[in-house]
Amino acid sequence: MWQRSYLQRLKRDIDLWIERGWVTPANAEAILEDASRTPDTRRTPAILAILGAVLIGFAAMSFVAANWAELSKLTRLALIGTGLVAAYGIAWQTDRRGHPAFAQAALLTGLCLFGAAIMLIAQIYHIQTDDPGGVLAWCIAALAAAAILPSRPALALGMLLAIVWSGFALSLHQDVPHIGFFLPWIFALALILRFSWVTGFHLWIVTGYAWLAFNAYAIGNWMGVGPGAIAALVVVDAIGLWLAALALQARLPRFADVAEDYGIVVAFTVFWILHVIPANEAGPINTLWIGAAIVMALAVLAIGISALTQRRLEARHAFAIGGMSIAALAYPLLMHAMGPAIEWLYSAIFLALSVWLVSYGTARHSRFLINGGFAAFAAEVLYLYFATLGTMLDTAAFFLIGGLLLIAGSLFFERLRRRMVKAVGNEEGAAP
Repeated sequence: MWQRSYLQRLKRDIDLWIERGWVTPANAEAILEDASRTPDTRRTPAILAILGAVLIGFAAMSFVAANWAELSKLTRLALIGTGLVAAYGIAWQTDRRGHPAFAQAALLTGLCLFGAAIMLIAQIYHIQTDDPGGVLAWCIAALAAAAILPSRPALALGMLLAIVWSGFALSLHQDVPHIGFFLPWIFALALILRFSWVTGFHLWIVTGYAWLAFNAYAIGNWMGVGPGAIAALVVVDAIGLWLAALALQARLPRFADVAEDYGIVVAFTVFWILHVIPANEAGPINTLWIGAAIVMALAVLAIGISALTQRRLEARHAFAIGGMSIAALAYPLLMHAMGPAIEWLYSAIFLALSVWLVSYGTARHSRFLINGGFAAFAAEVLYLYFATLGTMLDTAAFFLIGGLLLIAGSLFFERLRRRMVKAVGNEEGAAP
């Protein structure tokens, strides 16, 4: 899906580059041919080697978990130490002989054994098992190995260990968000950009939003606000990622495509969650939250202006994205003022945004966004039918009014489109 979207975007850009004389038609064909290549069967042994390394790591950790009562402490340490030396030695030898994929697999095996060694030492010397320090040491080792060698599998392991470490640390202090996660997370981003690793960028975004989901309750307690207020900030954060992707499209096209899709998915998903939060769970709103909302809104505005000036975003779409941001930030305030009636208003807003997303996806030539808009619209309609509205008469009235508004809107936009096409045609006819 991501590769197809990237190729579609690349083809449009190359057509523009040919018109401007930046790329010759022959070079354009070579670029498209190279970008369209799919991984061949030569990568299969490397993939199998990586999976084998993962299984060996799990075997080592399971061996430790068995609690070898019949072996002495020295024997246990010798087994793990020998395994570590052997794994790193194999990694060094295979890399020297020109087999980088198998070297990566051996390195990953060594890192898994390193984690098993940490657990073994904790088991032997009765160190507290819920101490996150061991996982942090494992994470640092993985990221260090990724930076020195370099190694993509080690980097992936480091990112996963970072979120595990953060989860352990959060379990010890559940009322305070674990900010330390961002140190290895940002370092991982630097390595991802250095490696030009788009797959790792997927994992980086997923771990970031996983941290946000795990820490949402702690952030709410720390700020002294309810779940609706936190969800509103998450929507604005995702919109910021979305607009940043547009602003960085020229510099990092492959990364920008991924970030844009994730930003849109998270923004719409959390906006939907936001408007189904019961009004009686609104929670308080304080100056800290208002200050954070203002700062985030200004940041999103600045990023949006940058995307507009680069002509990566049309004005009509900018107004829709801005309206979504304002609606999200206004929701916690309106929950106190409107009560349960707010669901009606925001259901209509979400339906309108879903229809607009189809238009936005069409303009971006993205089948993923078009299908996402239809899916969001269908999900909201089903929710309204089964959960939100109390009687069949209310349901019928809401759908009737919504249908009439959509038809009226489609007629208005069709008339506007014809006027714009006619105006463009007149300008081209008048041109010398």
